[in-house]
This record gives sequence, structure tokens and C-alpha cells, in this order.
Amino acid sequence: MHKPGRNPSIIAWEITRRCGLNCRHCRGAARDCDYAGEFSTAECLKTVDALAAFSKPMIILTGGEPLMRADIFDVARYAAQKGCRVVLATCGHRLTPDVAAELRTSGVMAVSVSLDAATAQAHNAFRGVEEAYEKTLNGLNHLKAAGVPFQINTTVSKLNVDELPALLEQAVTLGAATIDFFFLVPTGRGAQMTDLALSPAARDRALEWIATQAKSAPVRVKTTCAPQYKKFISSEHTPPFMGCMGGRGFIFISHTGILQPCGFLDLPCGDLHAAGFDFETLCHTSDVFKNMRTLNPFAGCPARAYARTGDYMKEEAE
Repeated sequence: MHKPGRNPSIIAWEITRRCGLNCRHCRGAARDCDYAGEFSTAECLKTVDALAAFSKPMIILTGGEPLMRADIFDVARYAAQKGCRVVLATCGHRLTPDVAAELRTSGVMAVSVSLDAATAQAHNAFRGVEEAYEKTLNGLNHLKAAGVPFQINTTVSKLNVDELPALLEQAVTLGAATIDFFFLVPTGRGAQMTDLALSPAARDRALEWIATQAKSAPVRVKTTCAPQYKKFISSEHTPPFMGCMGGRGFIFISHTGILQPCGFLDLPCGDLHAAGFDFETLCHTSDVFKNMRTLNPFAGCPARAYARTGDYMKEEAE
């Protein structure tokens, strides 16, 4: 029997690690190649069955680039039919009018697209391919034309922290429903960007600015991988602060079915395939998940603590 309050409400599922970009911060160091052990369509549907039977969570179909899977619409449609809220995270380059329309008809309720700089040159350099900026904007326009709500994700680092106002303005102009500022976690390919992560003082200045904008911006403004944001928002009308949601309200499933607290904290917490797709048992027996539930809410980001010290239970450096 599952325990009340401990059912994950959000699952980020790396349904493939394959990707045609070469992003500087990529946690999975994804490449455009076949990856051994990725789930077949049948195994994907078993995964959906397990998630739907447990808690009917929001499922974020992510990657890699999820649109590189030929069966992505079938999996999305099946998950929606099972009562899960389905969203998709993409770089935007494979979005065409037909793809955007198919996302909508397959039950995808919203799409997130990454935009990491306010200029083409800077975004292209960060994403590691030419014309990335143009392709991303084209993709966003296709989503807008198809009536698919979209969110812009921005990885915050020293490279773009001064551009956050311009990026927010761009999100508004493009018609985004939300902009989510992801604070850099130096893992995967991003481990080579450790020196580009914000200092605690710079991070707090950025979070204070974000909190101010969130009060009046015409789009929703939020943060990810920044538990320190709590210091700058009013507790009035907000749920009790629980800190990092990894392993509790949020669980990550890798491209080979390995559970983790989040995509940035590369600690195996169970193997779906080996467990016969018994997601519920894995959730409740993982020692890492149990530890995450006891973590001090004000300890900061466990993934950054792990990258720095090798111990996810330590406090993030201040």
C-alpha cells in the first residue's frame, strides 16, 4: 500500500537519449547515435501502465530529443488515454506544422522548448549547432499556430545571466505561457562548465530579480534547480516549502529505465525492466529516495552538492 503524500506527481522520462545537438550543459552528454537498452514501444507502454496504475502523474516526455522516436505520438496518446497529463520537452528543431498538430491530437497538453540566449550567435554557440536559434523560433511559431501551449526553458549561467530581462521579454513576445529558469547543474557535459555556474551572491541576485518579475509579468515565471528561491518569495498562498522534490514529488526515469531522484543526480534507484515494471515497489524501497525524503529543505540542490562533494545529503555550498 502506498503512503499518502509520497506519490510522485511529476515523472520526467528520458524516453530516448538520442539528440542531434551538442549542448554545452547536457547532463546526458547526448549524441546522435543508437543507445543500447532503450525501451521498445511495448516496454514504453508497460511503463505508462505502471505509472498510471500508481498515481496518474504528469509525464514529461524528454530526452535527448523525444521527437527522434518514431513512436512518440503513440506513447503520448496511450499515456493520455490512461489518464496521465502528458507534456513534452524538445529543442524545437523537429517541430513542423504537421508535428505540432500531431502533438495536439495525440494528447500532449503543453511543450517546453529550450532558449538559452537572446541572440542567435550566443544560442547557437551554447547549443553547439548552426541555425539552432532560427530553428527554435520557427518551432515555437508552429506550436503557437497549432494552438499548443508552450513553455520556454532557459539554463542560467554566467553566459546569459545579464540577458534574463531580454529573455523574459522574448518569452512574452513569442507567446509563451511560462518561462522556467533552470540554474546550471555541472553534471554530464555540463561538468566542463563548472566555472560558468553563478556564485551564491550572483545566484541570489538573479533569484531576487526573478521573484520580482514573477509578481507582475504577463507570463508565469518559475525556477528549477534553485531551492534558494524560497528566500525571495512570499509564503502567503503557497504550499509549505519542501525543498528539492527529487525522489518525492518528482522522479526521473532514464533512457534505459533506471529511476533517479532527478536527471541531474545520477544515482540509480531501481531498474524498471529488472523489476518487471513494478514502479510502485521501486519508489518505496529505494534507500536514496528514502534519504531524499529526510533532506533538510534548506540544504539547497542535492545534485550540485553531489557534483561538488560526492554526497547528495550535504548542503550545497553557499
